[in-house]
Amino acid sequence: MKKIIYLSLLMVLSACSTLVIEPENDIDIPLNQSLFTYDETIMSEIDIFSLSKEQEAEFLNEYEKLLKEGLARHEALAAYLQRLKNNFTFYGETNIAKKSLRIKQGNCLSLSILTTALTRLVGLETSYREVTSSPVFQKNDNFISSSSHVQTIIYDPNFVAEEGLIYLSKPGIVIDYFPTKNSKQGPMFSFNKFLSMYYRNIAGDALMHKEPNKAFAYGKEALKIMPSSVEAINFMALLHKTQLDIKTSEKLYKLGISLDENNIQIIHNYMILLAKEGRSQEVVYYQKKLNALDNPNPYLWLEQAYQSYRNPEQAEIYYKKALKNAPYLQEAYIGLAKIYFKSNNKKRAKEMIESALKWSYKKDEQQLYKRKLSILSAVSA
Repeated sequence: MKKIIYLSLLMVLSACSTLVIEPENDIDIPLNQSLFTYDETIMSEIDIFSLSKEQEAEFLNEYEKLLKEGLARHEALAAYLQRLKNNFTFYGETNIAKKSLRIKQGNCLSLSILTTALTRLVGLETSYREVTSSPVFQKNDNFISSSSHVQTIIYDPNFVAEEGLIYLSKPGIVIDYFPTKNSKQGPMFSFNKFLSMYYRNIAGDALMHKEPNKAFAYGKEALKIMPSSVEAINFMALLHKTQLDIKTSEKLYKLGISLDENNIQIIHNYMILLAKEGRSQEVVYYQKKLNALDNPNPYLWLEQAYQSYRNPEQAEIYYKKALKNAPYLQEAYIGLAKIYFKSNNKKRAKEMIESALKWSYKKDEQQLYKRKLSILSAVSA
């Protein structure tokens, strides 16, 4: 699971001087290096994906047994991971491969890292895919983070493309450690983006735990690997904002928006900065821009609705955008029901709960919605 940090009210003193990353694709990324000092060694790619000799030997022993049972190489690895998954505790922390295998604990990204380490050990090819699913929020002091989902695909090493045929993708096995209801397959992405996600996750954790120097070091590494990552640029803009360097923060937000003018999260965060600065006309401009977007990912709109709980009119717009792309999204119906109930529109609130009930297939959910309907009916009577 990757983390997206949304907002912060925390403020500390800052200094001024600028470091500019100049990647190959001519994106100049302004960073205020003088604000941060970090003397520890950054976790290297080798550190992230290596296992101990004992762990390698134990895995290879189990892997060989599975091969002798007649499984293909990618099937044997998938079977090993399935057994591991049965004893694995899902936890928000992002761990390197050897730690995940040792303590059998971590988030989806941790297990994707472990999968990558094991595929490298036995010479199998992998790729990565984002999955859109209902966001899980974590609040720590003044920060709110949202987690999303990553799948790893292990490809069949024996596949040979037949001449004259076009394949949408190579055959393989999807390793999904935390499948969720109503999740949708997102785009495939590169190893560089995957590695950048790791560094950004560590940076996000550091910021949540009030370690801005470590957050900067790992955020910078994420940008070094993936300079065009709007998510990493968004994170660094927030980090500079927490250090009261509003000037650099704004430069970063504007850069990110120029790279992806449809990115909901970075526009939202920039609006928060503008509002703090009292620049209401610009807030209105970007609010209109945000409202006009037609992003097909319903969970991004759901996140925005949750973030806009103090502005019910705006939250209503976001909930409706989510339902436009995902009419089955019960969370959006319940969110709208709460808005309508608070505005004394009992009829509309009842309609929303009826819609949520229509899309519910779990008995406990159905019973909950029916109780809510009974209460609303009694209130409306």
